[in-house]
Amino acid sequence: MIRIGIEVSSKNLHSDLLKHPGRYFFILLADGQASLCIRTCDSQGENIQVHIIDGFSVNEDGNLYSVFEDGIKDAVLERHDWKICSCQRDEYEYPISSNLMHMISRMPNLVDWIISSILGNGKNLVIYSADS
Repeated sequence: MIRIGIEVSSKNLHSDLLKHPGRYFFILLADGQASLCIRTCDSQGENIQVHIIDGFSVNEDGNLYSVFEDGIKDAVLERHDWKICSCQRDEYEYPISSNLMHMISRMPNLVDWIISSILGNGKNLVIYSADS
């Protein structure tokens, strides 16, 4: 296995996450639940962890709902025959849909939160490697 590390500034990473969310985000289907995720690793490319990313809004009834829910369902339905088996036996990964890419690209505050909250303490983003 070849490991490649690329250092970028927070500003450049912020820009790349907004311009190319398909490089970093993916849909993970596990235990009947589909979630928008990213992966991080340590500086040696090891200790890979999956992080569920979600955002909530209040509907007209005052209940919280996931702003990504419809996009996640669309991505899984669009690619029902496009499963990529993950390391775990009953988990499947899917690339995000163009709808989700567009949605994420309009959410700079989400990207700021990912960079400031998730990528601290020596964590690095892992590029999603699906061929779409």
